[in-house]
Amino acid sequence: MASTYRQVGYGSTGSAVSKLQTVLNEHGYDLAVDGIFGVKTQAAVRDYQQRNGLKLDGIAGPETWGSLLAQPTAPVSGGGTGGAVASGAATGRVSAGTAAALKQLEQGYIPSGDAEAARELVNSLSAQRPGDYQSAFAAQLEALYQEISDRPGFSYDPAADAAFQSYARQYAAQGRSAMTDTLGQAAHLTGGYGSSYAQSAAQQAYQRYLGQLSDVLPQLQSAAYSRYRDAGDALLDRYQLLQEQDSEAYGRWQDQVAAWQKEVSQAQSAYEDISSRDLKNYQLLLDYYADKAAAEQKGMSFAGADTAAVSSTGSTASLSSTAAESLERAMRSYHKSGSDDQAVTLLNRYKNRMTPAQKARFEALFAGWDLSAAL
Repeated sequence: MASTYRQVGYGSTGSAVSKLQTVLNEHGYDLAVDGIFGVKTQAAVRDYQQRNGLKLDGIAGPETWGSLLAQPTAPVSGGGTGGAVASGAATGRVSAGTAAALKQLEQGYIPSGDAEAARELVNSLSAQRPGDYQSAFAAQLEALYQEISDRPGFSYDPAADAAFQSYARQYAAQGRSAMTDTLGQAAHLTGGYGSSYAQSAAQQAYQRYLGQLSDVLPQLQSAAYSRYRDAGDALLDRYQLLQEQDSEAYGRWQDQVAAWQKEVSQAQSAYEDISSRDLKNYQLLLDYYADKAAAEQKGMSFAGADTAAVSSTGSTASLSSTAAESLERAMRSYHKSGSDDQAVTLLNRYKNRMTPAQKARFEALFAGWDLSAAL
């Protein structure tokens, strides 16, 4: 007899486990019917499997369920945990619809179209992480830093100072002129004859002008230091300006990364919410059909609330509006990053599950990108 109950093992809970415990008790075991597949339930399953030549794995799968439900109940001799319970042999048959639905559900949870599309959106956004920050100012900053670091300390060399040299030429010329005038005046007083006095006076006049050059030297040195300091300040100002520009660029990059992280986080949360809801609905549906099958086996009418058809679950159902929205966002994300081939791949993967209106929507989307969408 094919199993009409889902596979359960250590850690499982629910009505299927309660049914397993009840059936095991009918075969002579003494288990608490609490719906929890614990150590005692596992030990009972393993014992039953060993006694009946079944795969010894402690899991109630199709083979074990079929054996339990097909065999007449009997007490366990030796190794059992209690006496036999009065037989509750089934008096009805499981309907074909219920059996088919339960068989499909027992194959395991299959993500719905909404969950698949939400996951596609997470994948597309995750692939669009902004690259590492690359400074456009790094080379300039390095060059300026080296220039500032290698800059020598201040020193003053009059011979290299154009201003000093200009003053030197000026005072030398004035000194020579004064010396000539002094010699001329002395020669006039002596009837045109030179004298040692005249020579001495002329030399003194020349030296007075050269002395003025020494007097202006501190002023020239101070001016040179001001120029040195101003040049250093200009370098620092340029460096600071580049740093500010680099900092602003880095801030914009950080904003891009934060925006990307937020978008991925929101998409991931939406995917987890949808998956959680889907898994809960799957479990409810599985329990519904398991209980219905048990009731049908006992020839009882089933009073459980009606549920959605099994065909509406899994990855073969038509796309919902939520799924279509997620897919469009994923495709737009791929297109924005220049990955049109991935957008096309995504379209081809889901096009057979699209409604005519959804197909028209995606055809228009791809046409706007100058891409052909063969739908």
